[in-house]
Amino acid sequence: MKGLMIKDLRLLGQQKKLGIIYVVMALFLSLSMDNSFLVSYLPMIGVLLVFSTISYDEYDNGMPFLMTMPLSGKIYAVEKYLLSFIGIAVSWTVALVLQIGSMMIKKEEFDALHLIGTDAVSIVVFLLVVSLMIPIELKFGAEKGRLMIFAIFAVVAVIVMAGMKAVNFVKDRLGIDVEALAEKIKNTPMALLAVICFGITAVLLAISMAISTGIMKKKEY
Repeated sequence: MKGLMIKDLRLLGQQKKLGIIYVVMALFLSLSMDNSFLVSYLPMIGVLLVFSTISYDEYDNGMPFLMTMPLSGKIYAVEKYLLSFIGIAVSWTVALVLQIGSMMIKKEEFDALHLIGTDAVSIVVFLLVVSLMIPIELKFGAEKGRLMIFAIFAVVAVIVMAGMKAVNFVKDRLGIDVEALAEKIKNTPMALLAVICFGITAVLLAISMAISTGIMKKKEY
């Protein structure tokens, strides 16, 4: 796995100029937009750069060559998850630093602990994205995988819209106080919400990793 990680880090290192451009763009955009933009923009770029390593591996019949090395499909899949975690952690940390710098430049007051807690929500979101995307890309390949992901997000958007209508139906027809329920959730201690969110995310990641390793075991090169 160490060799795979070094290979992927070197591949990402070849894109460092592009990464610097993204960071500079994010900094300038943060000066004119909401500061929370940074913690969603940069981790997204980080995740996409990590997934680009799968495309590189598949390029020019590269996977059969990789599988001749002393490694298994399981190790390959697990390494992609570890690389994704590193990418999210690094890009999120950079985003947080830039966000604080932007707020200081704008002379905005902020509570550092509350800011970190709020921004941590984006970590959960991108971990969920990783848990969804890696199995799809390993199963269908990088190109077909992206088409599948767009289709899934379209379905999710429809479900969200249907959910919003369902909430309105519950509120209007059944007389349930949705606002009071939302207020109770809002007043729940942030630490408890964080534990619940990360716990659910950890379970979904474990399921995703099991699916991905199963996919790689069944593949023949």
